[in-house]
Amino acid sequence: MPDVSGGIHSDLDWSWDFTLGCDTSARGSSRSECRIGFIYGSEEHQPLDSQIWPVKNNRGKDIMLKDSKAFGGFSTGDIPNTKEFYSATLGLDVTESHGVLTLHLAGGNNVLIYPKPNHLPATFTVLNFPVKDVDRAVDELTRRGVRFEIYDLPDLKTDKKGVMRGNGPTIAWFRDPAGNILSVIEQTGES
Repeated sequence: MPDVSGGIHSDLDWSWDFTLGCDTSARGSSRSECRIGFIYGSEEHQPLDSQIWPVKNNRGKDIMLKDSKAFGGFSTGDIPNTKEFYSATLGLDVTESHGVLTLHLAGGNNVLIYPKPNHLPATFTVLNFPVKDVDRAVDELTRRGVRFEIYDLPDLKTDKKGVMRGNGPTIAWFRDPAGNILSVIEQTGES
């Protein structure tokens, strides 16, 4: 089985090494299988069965998800309140179908927000909005009633407006009505 190794590194002081193995020796099969495993520190994490996916084989068969226009999603416990927040407060285009919201974001991206009776807010940032001027965005959203998170932790400190500066990109976090964490983040040349 061929094995490809590499690493993912960022300015945020974390690193993952990964191994990718592809089994192309399966006889009588019309597809190959690839598995990805992660190494964090010195500990190797074996791939789960769900981390196996079909790839294009030497007969020219299509990769199953290559052209799929994937989208993200997260839950809320209150669709009407959430719809009001995203459409009126944040000014996004929001549609509702069968009790499920779709946020129509710039660039043709969509995010699904679905109802969940036992919803628990995400403990991580579910949606980042790149902006040219974080301070201006924070001021405008504050005028619209958005409250920004204030952090005073050893590795995470914000100013009194809720803006973190000098520890990666300038960023400010806030929550939607369901408690999910969102951000406005300094737009880079890649955004």
